[in-house]
Amino acid sequence: MEWVILFFSSIILGGFSGYIGKKLSILDNPNNVKIHSFPIPRTGGVGIFLSFILGIYLFKSTLDISFMEFFFLSIIFLIGFIDDLISILPKIKFFLEIVLSILLSMFNPGKFIPFSLLNILFSVFYLVGSINALNEIDGMDGLAGGIAFISCLFLSYWFKELSLIVAIACLGFLIWNFYPAKVFMGDGGSLFLGAFIGLMSLKALNMNPSFSTLIFLIFLYIVPIYDSALTIIRRIINKKSIFKPDLGHFYNKLYNLMKNYVFTVILIYIFAITFGVLGFFLKDLPGFSSITIGLIIWFLLIFIGYKLGFMKE
Repeated sequence: MEWVILFFSSIILGGFSGYIGKKLSILDNPNNVKIHSFPIPRTGGVGIFLSFILGIYLFKSTLDISFMEFFFLSIIFLIGFIDDLISILPKIKFFLEIVLSILLSMFNPGKFIPFSLLNILFSVFYLVGSINALNEIDGMDGLAGGIAFISCLFLSYWFKELSLIVAIACLGFLIWNFYPAKVFMGDGGSLFLGAFIGLMSLKALNMNPSFSTLIFLIFLYIVPIYDSALTIIRRIINKKSIFKPDLGHFYNKLYNLMKNYVFTVILIYIFAITFGVLGFFLKDLPGFSSITIGLIIWFLLIFIGYKLGFMKE
């Protein structure tokens, strides 16, 4: 019964967040680095976060989340939401993400690397990378929300109720966000979801500290990581800032090839599910085999991206 309440509440909260965005004029206006042609509320993250809060209340007796983890996710959401309201400089957001990730890593030391300082550095890199990777793919209706939904379903292998709560929050949001979108998640939503997936991935890695687990976690988050890798390579090659938004992401170019919005997004969903399932098989292999196969697949993906022109301006 609680799951039914949460699902329908997430739909209502998704619609409510769009209504609030319109009333307060918190809108994503069209420009030369956006593909929508009219203003759309960018307050969908409010509905996602409130659904998360409701889920914690409904399942509080069975959830594995500490106060520090909840605090971290809440502040990350607030930073994103404030950015949706008044626009924070990307470098300032990046700095705040690093500071919060350092604090969290100090309170929750990892176990993947035997040295504590290196563990903190690894955790900060992982969290900040996860946060910004999801933010980078929030450029097509239904894309970031769908990928977060798929990733959370895979993470429910370790964190059943907690990951499913966020998956349902994404699903309720997608009803309003799938093409043609009536509301965007904004930075509040994308930073929160990226932080949640990064945090849960690190917890899973600390529970199972092995390279095979790391390969699986990379594969279940393949779309944001793949886009980030291609974007960084492309911007470095073309001597552009890695913080500056553009329409050169792999999903933009895939859409230009496919000429069909919905088919492009669904194709990326299939890509994400396929590699998530592949990650399940790799996690049970010995570390050397898992790393070798993972690296071969990554080189193939980068090569395919190069041949398809994903690294060109």
